[in-house]
Amino acid sequence: MSSAVPAALALGAHTLAVTSVSRHETQGGSSTAPLGALATTLALAHAVARPRRTASGPPSLPPGRRPAVRLGLPGTTRTPWSAEGTGALARAALALAYITTAGRPFLHAALNPSPPLTQRAVGGGIRALIPLQAALAARSGSLGSALVAASLAPAARRFARRVSVT
Repeated sequence: MSSAVPAALALGAHTLAVTSVSRHETQGGSSTAPLGALATTLALAHAVARPRRTASGPPSLPPGRRPAVRLGLPGTTRTPWSAEGTGALARAALALAYITTAGRPFLHAALNPSPPLTQRAVGGGIRALIPLQAALAARSGSLGSALVAASLAPAARRFARRVSVT
């Protein structure tokens, strides 16, 4: 159960950021909340794009010792299209989708905190939960679940045009 704590904290931080922006949704005002939400978005995107730490990493060497072979030289068996490489590519793509879905509207609301742009930022933040959850699934190693979740983003965008998400 403790492995779900980082993902829950990430979703909670994103929800808190969107909620702080939504408090000024009707009257606009300060750009502080959208800037904070943008910073949160960038930090979360950076966190989900990185590989997950595991306790069983490579063995550490004694002080003063170097590895016999440098990693990444020609002849290594790891290719960019291996399962590990595909997971890294998926994490990066989903983190980028998260940034564009949430970050761009937050930036616009920070530059001009008018009610329409603030409302657009809140809607973008709500819709950004989908790529964030997909990125978290990819980070946990469940690439299939991540792709299924990410495939819902276009439908959410289409429905958001018909019905207000805020």
